[in-house]
Amino acid sequence: MKLTHNQKTRGLQILNHILALVGLVYVFATGQYYWLAIAIAFFIPTTILGINIGFHRLLSHSSFTTYPYVKEILSVIGSLTTLGSPLAWTAVHRQHHAYAETEHDPHSPYVLGNWRAWFGVWDIKSLDLRLVKDLRKDPFQKFLHKYYVLIIVVYCVLLALINPLLVIFAYAIPSCLTLHASSSVIVIAHRHGYQTHDIGDDEARNSWIANITSLGEGWHNNHHAMPWKLTQGINRWQFDPPAWVIKTFLAKDVIESKSRPNG
Repeated sequence: MKLTHNQKTRGLQILNHILALVGLVYVFATGQYYWLAIAIAFFIPTTILGINIGFHRLLSHSSFTTYPYVKEILSVIGSLTTLGSPLAWTAVHRQHHAYAETEHDPHSPYVLGNWRAWFGVWDIKSLDLRLVKDLRKDPFQKFLHKYYVLIIVVYCVLLALINPLLVIFAYAIPSCLTLHASSSVIVIAHRHGYQTHDIGDDEARNSWIANITSLGEGWHNNHHAMPWKLTQGINRWQFDPPAWVIKTFLAKDVIESKSRPNG
């Protein structure tokens, strides 16, 4: 039986959680707590650069433009977090925006329940691939999607050649943390917080809890109201590290005041 991309991704995520438990037992048994610091040191930049900036604000919403090589690097970093290929992640996310809180929303906690939405038990029957026709024309994105698992395996082999423990603390644990950071937006930011903007039946909320756990993606009502907008933290006190990184280091042009057709 041929596994789907989603099944392969979920399988890797399960394996990562097993490796993470092994790593935690090792740390507490040996007292080598610095390995946890290494895991956090990989988790924070890969999540902000790969998912929050690369997959989300750049690929999914085109909220800024950058150099082609930067786009490709961010796509690779995001792939190594094991949330799916850039093409697959973008397809799911754009469909989420198009059909929020309906039966066509891939991961609404109001349709699936909190547990299924959080842990990726999504039962995706179909995705509207018209929503990602731009990425399907990109040879590099097609390459990342086709060889997604192989790319992760090569990365882990390289880590193992340096130190086998890096497979756990530079890949598995950071990937688990990134998964739960993303899931906190899927569930918490649709359950907890307040709505500044009227977005109809869409339950996306501004949640300070989700913003902390996701490293800057929790101002979700702002985002769903204006998905093309680079800055999700509209007020000064709304902590938004991805926007700061983009404006300081990555952007050639910033989209702040006009809609994008794929939003």
